Amino acid sequence: MNQENTSSPAIVVKVLDDFTVAINRGSDHGVAKGDKFLVYFVELDELTDPISGENLGHLEVVRGTGTVAHVQPKLATLKSNRTEPGGRIIRRGTGMMAYAMGETIELPERIAIPFDDAKIGDFAKEI
Repeated sequence: MNQENTSSPAIVVKVLDDFTVAINRGSDHGVAKGDKFLVYFVELDELTDPISGENLGHLEVVRGTGTVAHVQPKLATLKSNRTEPGGRIIRRGTGMMAYAMGETIELPERIAIPFDDAKIGDFAKEI
């Protein structure tokens, strides 16, 4: 993403679900399918170093990371790309019969993690 309007971060313009957001950058801005973005908000209060008194600026609070799944000229859709270990096997039944005749459910090796309460107006920057 290195064309017009890239001096400021992208903005989340719609939260489609817990795992998907749309941003106001697309192919016109150099965004391509597979690009990765950090989604975050900026706290209003400026932080100050307690020892030196130096102004440290505003804290960026991460909502998550996402990968561009779909691109339009002025919009892109990001899907959360964070995961956690899964891979559990659940057997239903009792005793040894659970292994012989019970139902087995295998979960995926990795389980998707949603964005942390992403909101319209949050920022997104390419990583």
